[in-house]
Amino acid sequence: MGGFILIVLLGIAFAAGYFTRDQISRKRHAEARRMRGYAKPDWVAAAPANTNEVPPRTTGELGQMLDRWESRARARRAG
Repeated sequence: MGGFILIVLLGIAFAAGYFTRDQISRKRHAEARRMRGYAKPDWVAAAPANTNEVPPRTTGELGQMLDRWESRARARRAG
C-alpha cells in the first residue's frame, strides 16, 4: 500500500513539474514577443486555402530562414 501511495505522489510531482515548466515557457515566449514588438503577419489571414502555393514570409529573420529552407526543399524535390 505504501509503495502505491509513493508512486502516485511521484506521478503527481512529475505532472506538476511539467505543468510548471510549460507555464514558465509560455510566459517567457510572451515576454519575448512583447519585447520584439511582434505583430501577426498579414499573409497569415490572407493565405489561400486551396492551393499549394506558399505566400512569401519575409517578415523577419525567421521568415527569411523558412523561405530558404522551403526553396532548398523544393530544389531537392525537383532535382
